[in-house]
Amino acid sequence: MKHLALLALPIFLISACARAEQGCPPGQIPAQSNGSITSCGPIPAGYNQEQPASSPRPLGKWIKTWGAIASDNEGGNLGVSTDNLKRKQAEKEAVKQCEGESRKKCKVVMSYENQCISVARPDGSGTITFTRGPSAENTSKDVLADCQKENSGSKCSIIYENCTKQIFKSF
Repeated sequence: MKHLALLALPIFLISACARAEQGCPPGQIPAQSNGSITSCGPIPAGYNQEQPASSPRPLGKWIKTWGAIASDNEGGNLGVSTDNLKRKQAEKEAVKQCEGESRKKCKVVMSYENQCISVARPDGSGTITFTRGPSAENTSKDVLADCQKENSGSKCSIIYENCTKQIFKSF
């Protein structure tokens, strides 16, 4: 009997730590309790599933910039501008640079936003060609082909190549 009492004591101490399950039937979970009254409710869909991680919050935004090229009527002098926030600002800067070089009236030949531009000139006399596009590789290849086509097979070379750069603005 003494041994039975010694065996019963640890079992009693271990069972004192056990908690009751709230008494809800399978498929239900305890709902809000009001004092000593507890109710059960159905398990909601997705209750035991992991929630997908929320998408990261952006830390800022990319601002696109403008560039422009201006030329005098003869095409001998060019003015260029790049990485301006406004189109008119880029065009005005290109015209001002062109007129400062040629001392003649210049006009905008091409303006571009968030793009690349290439300018090619034929060896000797001929027409200068301009091409804009998504990358410098594309525009340089295209402008050489356009220049040779425009100038009946003349050898052409690239005289200007540039891509506008985006500016990152933090929130």
